[in-house]
Amino acid sequence: MENKMDRLHGVAFLIGSLTHAAEKNLGKGSLSSCALAGKKFGQEAVEDTETTQDPIKAIEILSQALKDRGIVWDFHPFLGDSENPVEERDGKQVIRLSFGTCMVRNALFRYAHDQKLSLCYMSHGVFAGAMEKIMPGKKVELEILHAGPNACLKELIVEDL
Repeated sequence: MENKMDRLHGVAFLIGSLTHAAEKNLGKGSLSSCALAGKKFGQEAVEDTETTQDPIKAIEILSQALKDRGIVWDFHPFLGDSENPVEERDGKQVIRLSFGTCMVRNALFRYAHDQKLSLCYMSHGVFAGAMEKIMPGKKVELEILHAGPNACLKELIVEDL
């Protein structure tokens, strides 16, 4: 078991260092490049899954599709003081999501690199690309409200194309 953990930590360190180098060399361009790469992966990750127009159902479909691929990414709607996770705002559906276990955050901490940069944008691309594939005719964005050591709070914004 220890040998697997050593390899996992090594991969996390490598990913963190590659991300850091890309940000240094490409500057802000690394953010959009990583988001686009993530979006393509996200669309492929849910290739043959069912579709829905219900964002809560779409979150469940995405979670299961990632688990089926062996990807552990703990996210779920965050209710806060509300009973309904979906808020209507300016003609858009907005859902707060809590992200617990996150391979990106773990890799960044292993390398001691800041959150909210290109690797986070890549994970946002994965999430948005997958959700757009599950919810045809919708545009999906993910915004960070809080990035922390144990969990991140993000806002999922869904609008009609």
